[in-house]
Amino acid sequence: MSLKERSFEKWENDWIRLRWGDGAPLLRMDFDVCGAVRAATIHATALGVFELRLNGDSVDDIHLPPGWTDYRKRVYVHSFDVSDRIVPGKNVLGALVAPGWFAGFFGPFGDRGYYGHDAWFSCELVLEYEDGTFETIRTSPEWKGALGPISQADLLMGETYDSRKEISGWDTPDFDGSKWKPVSVLREGDERLPESIEPYPGEPIRTIAELPAQSVSEPSPGVFVFDLGQNMVGVARLKIDVPAGTEIVLRHGEMLNDDGSVYTENLRSAKAIDRYIASGGEEIWQPRFTFHGFRYVQVEGLPAGCDPALDTICGVVWMSGLKETASFECSSEKVNRLFSNIQWGFRGNYLDVPTDCPQRDERLGWTGDTQMFIRSATYLADVQSFFKKWLVDLHDAQHPDGGYPDVAPFMGRLGYASAAWADAGIICPYVLWQAYGDTEFIRPWWSQMKNFMALICTDENRHNGPNAQSFGDWLHFNSETPTRLIGLAYRAYDARLMSEMAAAIGEENDRIFFEAEAEKSRDLFRCEFFQGSEIAVKTQTACALAIAMDLLDGEDLEKTKDCLFQGLEEHNVYLTTGFVGTGYLCPALTKAGRCDLAVQLLLNEGHPSWLYEVNNGATTIWERWNSWTEEGGFGDVGMNSFNHYAFGAVCEWMFESLAGIRPASPGFQTLEIVPCFTDRLDYVKASYDSVQGRISNQWKKTSSGWTMELETPVPATVILPNGTSQVEKGRHIFEVPA
Repeated sequence: MSLKERSFEKWENDWIRLRWGDGAPLLRMDFDVCGAVRAATIHATALGVFELRLNGDSVDDIHLPPGWTDYRKRVYVHSFDVSDRIVPGKNVLGALVAPGWFAGFFGPFGDRGYYGHDAWFSCELVLEYEDGTFETIRTSPEWKGALGPISQADLLMGETYDSRKEISGWDTPDFDGSKWKPVSVLREGDERLPESIEPYPGEPIRTIAELPAQSVSEPSPGVFVFDLGQNMVGVARLKIDVPAGTEIVLRHGEMLNDDGSVYTENLRSAKAIDRYIASGGEEIWQPRFTFHGFRYVQVEGLPAGCDPALDTICGVVWMSGLKETASFECSSEKVNRLFSNIQWGFRGNYLDVPTDCPQRDERLGWTGDTQMFIRSATYLADVQSFFKKWLVDLHDAQHPDGGYPDVAPFMGRLGYASAAWADAGIICPYVLWQAYGDTEFIRPWWSQMKNFMALICTDENRHNGPNAQSFGDWLHFNSETPTRLIGLAYRAYDARLMSEMAAAIGEENDRIFFEAEAEKSRDLFRCEFFQGSEIAVKTQTACALAIAMDLLDGEDLEKTKDCLFQGLEEHNVYLTTGFVGTGYLCPALTKAGRCDLAVQLLLNEGHPSWLYEVNNGATTIWERWNSWTEEGGFGDVGMNSFNHYAFGAVCEWMFESLAGIRPASPGFQTLEIVPCFTDRLDYVKASYDSVQGRISNQWKKTSSGWTMELETPVPATVILPNGTSQVEKGRHIFEVPA
């Protein structure tokens, strides 16, 4: 076993912190190396977040390790190979530690220190010498600490940095730290200690891009607003040359007020303010222990008469370091902008956990948003390790009665077993298995998934019982769908997915059971959806769920299709769906044989629609269809994010129907290519880097119909209006008459 593969079942290292002070204190330990080192590995973690230093430099380029978990149950360790960084003689191991999710503000309830009130750091450096002996440098009472330049470090509130208080060389061997203060140690058995310490299974947060400011304005004297041109998540890097003691204030926002200042009312209690106190001369700084969702940065405090250069501000984009796997382009530049908006919403909200929004005082791992978007996410990037980590968070938060939570990692005051939210426990493993062909997304959780199904398949339950309580079709547009109906739809859908997964993992008895349960649940849905022979619930969402989830047959299905078509026509082919219905609407229309209506929804530019947002300057997906309107301005300030990916779930349809790329078997071992040809677009082309290799498909309009070019690494069934073809891997061209 290599040093980096070490088991952490027995963690013998102390948890340390400075005895006083907020912000991010400095911690250090001198040690001597007396022989030739073959290998050196640091294993580090925190109740909070940390940055690790060795001999004057940062050990790695990741941000906010060890990530967010339910710290009472588990905390993760990050391992770093530092073999080439150890020098003969004296060395220094150092760290900065900040509150992060453990002890800082997070969530919509004004909570601070939900898991604990102070940040703690713990690590070990394991040295393997050439003679085969080992030495371990651990966190212990021998470490020393001091207050540094970071006096505030909070994920929601921001970071304050006084560069006059920098301690030069504090993490280098030549520094004399003898007068630093002793650290405090968390005693064994303390209730703040986690039950389990494990290797980090996910993708750490990294810088994925830098966005130079596109313009700067001065809405009022001495107040400068920098526009990055793109709503993003991360931090702003500041470059200044001002007198010592000058305090620069950075305010972050996604939109502008009418007077040109940065709009921050929708952030609620999250201040999202960074402060920098200059030491004089040219200085460059970016925060370490906070992040913001923003397009605009408002800079205040520059000396009178200062005319800041455009490079005063640069956006530094953070995201879990996922390999992006998708491209999409068509003849409509507005649709291309929509795809870009979906990508940026995904990037901004896949930051260690799949959050609902990255800017206000929430940023929670809402399970409903996650399951609604996950199929789109599997096209946009390789999310395997990201979700292996989050599925642990999800099951750590599962209620003893089997109910999956509204958010994961766990946070109190929120519920369990909410229809369309709790179903993430079934849908996410299924979608991941379909995307990557790996049943290890299912096997570890099978018994817990069955516990959830046992709960929701009872007569009386919160999910779909007579008194069902959930968020319903959240943020629908004046078209409410009963929560019980939504719950019954998901109950039947979950049971069908469970039967398929049971077959995949060889659980034959479970396959038979859930196949029968799926039929029983379909009957329950039909009884709720219909009154006799008439449809009782005629919302777009209800009809879309019935069609997309295969909940009806025969005449019932045909009536439901007609109901959906009529419902759209009553609204001039505009949607009324919320979080639950929107992702299913275009797939349901395509399945019902009306791809033309799905295309119309995509291309609509009035309100409400995706392109209405594009036309009004959106660079990410909005939380509400009316987050901003020409008539009413900003929407409900109590809940109005301009970076919320749920409505971006149309991305799934753009790949699987408009471009026609969809798996015919788990892991894209075979394909089904069924493109949605339309004369509303001149061309569509898309590619996806699947686990089998790159799949690309493009079609373009011709004088007589369409030409389609497919590149596939696996056999594919190609279904076109003029017939079906079976093709092997390689390049294939098809001529399709109009």
